[in-house]
Amino acid sequence: MNVNSAAANPILYYKLDPGEWGSSAPATAGTSVAHVSSHESSNILRFESEATKKGCYVVAKDLYLNLRQDGMYLAATSGMSSVTTYCPKKDKEQAAKGSVGSEIDKKIHQYDKKQLELDTLLKTLKGSANKTLVKQKLRSIEDRKMELQQKKLRLYTEITLLLAQNLNVNPDMLNVDLMV
Repeated sequence: MNVNSAAANPILYYKLDPGEWGSSAPATAGTSVAHVSSHESSNILRFESEATKKGCYVVAKDLYLNLRQDGMYLAATSGMSSVTTYCPKKDKEQAAKGSVGSEIDKKIHQYDKKQLELDTLLKTLKGSANKTLVKQKLRSIEDRKMELQQKKLRLYTEITLLLAQNLNVNPDMLNVDLMV
């Protein structure tokens, strides 16, 4: 019995997913499992590295190979890899910023309402002395709103810096002075 070596160990051609890194070099059926598993393992290492750089933890890793009989070999026709991560810093940062930000946003909303009332009042006033008074109040409210927005940005920066140093941030402990 004479077996053709090309039929017994055919060459398999691979295609990378869009945006995926790696080599799409062909492999024989006999070396396909090593070829595909090596590629998927390097994807997992890349995912882990990216997660570590972001301060996240790898919780689970999965690597799947699609296998089929090709020639005399069980060949890997494709593969898939995934990594599940947990990013505690982002969760803490969002919680801290959300708590502080919502308090400031409420106060800014109150100023918006007051500003609208004063705008309406300004349009109905006839005397120039009264209009001047209302305009001054409007400018004062606009200044307060701007000051609160700047305070919010400073607090967000402070929270981010504390978390970058791996310090605990409790939103209740942040002193937010809304009296502007």
